[in-house]
Amino acid sequence: MNKILVVDDDTDILSVVEIVLCMNNFSVKAIARWEDISHSIQTFSPDLILLDVALGGADGREICSGLKKSVETKHIPVILFSAQYDLVNNMQRCLANGLVTKPFEISFLLETIRKNIN
Repeated sequence: MNKILVVDDDTDILSVVEIVLCMNNFSVKAIARWEDISHSIQTFSPDLILLDVALGGADGREICSGLKKSVETKHIPVILFSAQYDLVNNMQRCLANGLVTKPFEISFLLETIRKNIN
């Protein structure tokens, strides 16, 4: 079973995404605090990270860039998750593997995840 780490400070969205992914046979760890990402990666070993861009006190694009520059995490696909529609150029700069905009179609979210999972 593929493991997905979901990071979003909106707990309602976090809950919905967690339910949808679990119903589609993914193992999910959902966290609302960006400060917990590193520990969650170490303990959960995700196959993919779904990362909100606008996290309270942090920018998901910068976090993504840091993950992609690290030898330990550069292999993990990162999909940015945001209500901002102008992220395509930013997505490429931070080396994200994909983008899902909010509000999202569940089928598109699942398709994007399956396309990027190792």
